[in-house]
Amino acid sequence: MPEPPPAVVVPKPSEIAGTRFIRVLLAAPSPEVVLEGETVRAWGSDGRLSGEASGRVTLSAVGERIRWSGNRLLGDSLDAAGVPDLSVAGRRVGGRVRVTARRGTLLAVAAVPLEVYVSAVISREAPPKFSPEALKALAVSVRTYAAGKARTPRDPDYDLVASVEDQVFEGVDNVAPTFREAVESTHGEVALYRGEPARTVYHSTCGGRTESAANAWGKDVPYLRDQPCDDCSGSPVYRWEYRMSPAEGRRIAQALGVRPGKDLWFSVTAWSSTGRASRVRITAAGVSRDVSAAEFRKAAGYARVRSLKMEISAAADGWVFRGQGYGHGVGMCQFGANGMARAGMGYREILARYYPGVRIERESP
Repeated sequence: MPEPPPAVVVPKPSEIAGTRFIRVLLAAPSPEVVLEGETVRAWGSDGRLSGEASGRVTLSAVGERIRWSGNRLLGDSLDAAGVPDLSVAGRRVGGRVRVTARRGTLLAVAAVPLEVYVSAVISREAPPKFSPEALKALAVSVRTYAAGKARTPRDPDYDLVASVEDQVFEGVDNVAPTFREAVESTHGEVALYRGEPARTVYHSTCGGRTESAANAWGKDVPYLRDQPCDDCSGSPVYRWEYRMSPAEGRRIAQALGVRPGKDLWFSVTAWSSTGRASRVRITAAGVSRDVSAAEFRKAAGYARVRSLKMEISAAADGWVFRGQGYGHGVGMCQFGANGMARAGMGYREILARYYPGVRIERESP
């Protein structure tokens, strides 16, 4: 019989502050979680082996307990590992996974070695053709963001989520050597502001000027103020256009609380100091409602309305959105960082530009 793992398989936040592991919620809570491996083993909170199977295991929630492959009922949490590795919903996670039952749903949280996590994230957030110094800057930003979340977790059971809500983590497969090299060459380095990990947010393309945290989120952050950026013009989304159909417009209006009619209309009614939309008016059947532009963009889809640096005009078959940049615009512009790197700037110079006032230090393991 295999030896049980240490009593604490998934580290607590205090143990993560040393930048060894990060706890990642792999997906939204769900009634089922599928684990895969040549062999899948699970241990209960007492450290005893509670389940073992070959190939595939389906866990399901029964109130506050977990059912193993449709038969045995276990406790409210288990720690799972795979031989040679564990996959969750078809994605190899690179660490152990804690599954917890909450009110009829399951939370699957991977405890991923931090440097492995950083490599995986930058492989999804940037193209491999980026210059090495730009990838190093992104590695420090990703690591710092994760370190900050580990100190102030989203939830007692996890530090951050594996989506754009935090940083995109899709498992540890298909990570090109160029990403691993960027992580290894900056191993353990984080950006600190007044001794704490900075909120090192980033985005694809600012479109000529970054946005301030005060404009985007209503809170001023000294190292997240807007500034000109003339290095991202090579981005494929420096300028963009999206044609919205009448059916899509009606869907968005309905989602935002306006009953759509034949006279449905969208317009920008307020802008931030950087020229980004801050309020959008939805008008139909004589009724108007103003919503935040960020709320409108989320309803429309981030990949369609790529940024709030946009204009809206009528078209014969709906509306045309024309804009610049991709993302919220706050913090580091990734294509701007790549432009700086191609001009000969190092990753520390890049970080100093987009997060002025931070200090780069190597955390103790």
